[in-house]
Amino acid sequence: MSMDKLRILRLLKYYFLRIKRLKGDPEYLARGIGFGVFIGNLPLMPQTIFLVTLTVALRISTVAAFISSTVVNNPFTVMFQYYLSWKVGSAVLHGGCSWNQLQAALHMFDQGLRIGLSAVSGLGMKTLGVLLTGGTIIGLVSGVASYLCSRKFFWIVKRKRAMKHRLDKRS
Repeated sequence: MSMDKLRILRLLKYYFLRIKRLKGDPEYLARGIGFGVFIGNLPLMPQTIFLVTLTVALRISTVAAFISSTVVNNPFTVMFQYYLSWKVGSAVLHGGCSWNQLQAALHMFDQGLRIGLSAVSGLGMKTLGVLLTGGTIIGLVSGVASYLCSRKFFWIVKRKRAMKHRLDKRS
């Protein structure tokens, strides 16, 4: 296995363990995971600001949301995410800009945040609408699926911890 694959696997294991070690009510943690996946799929630049503000206001686990958002939206996945958001949004809204135009604008971020934001904003509101529509659809579907899976996962973890606690008391 190549070094890049090993690094990615190690990073995924790290995030899995971080999620597994979270303590709290399974429902509370699962809402955080689902919400983080939803926000992570939106093509927004200041996602962390939205994430922290909304998790506090909605009483959702900020830590769980932040971890899951980071897993979903990171430098390895961002181009794939924008492409998928563009593809879904274009299918729903029938328009916007071409993928080549969007990709060229996204590559402007390599030259700096201000230049990248200027390039993306130059694509117009129709393109932003396409990206937000696609990202919202993908985010809702994956967020609900993540919530349901993580709720089951956290209930299993809670039961295992309780059983271990009972066994430790007997010793």
